[in-house]
Amino acid sequence: MNPEIKNCQNCKKEFTIETEDFSFYKKMKVPPPTFCPECRMQRRLAWRNERGLYRRNSDVPGKENEQIISTYPPTINVKVYDNDYWWSDNWEPTDYAMEYDFSRPFFEQFRRS
Repeated sequence: MNPEIKNCQNCKKEFTIETEDFSFYKKMKVPPPTFCPECRMQRRLAWRNERGLYRRNSDVPGKENEQIISTYPPTINVKVYDNDYWWSDNWEPTDYAMEYDFSRPFFEQFRRS
């Protein structure tokens, strides 16, 4: 199949669907997109909370007094890292893991946190 040029249903801009993309859509059993990549990204990110931003201290070791902007208020008891530390290999994600018992229902265990 050849690349196809389509008009976005949302913003009416032209966008191209490449040949490799069609094989991916076929494999995933989904139709080709009708929205351009930018409009699809806007839809994916629409759920995010960027309206309520809070200034709070970072939880990065050694930078506890460094102020960052977060979507989580300081009153919530969660660890908040700056972007560089979050994407680094300097923290251990299993520190926040929970034990899981396969003999019990998932949601029963999920609620206990």
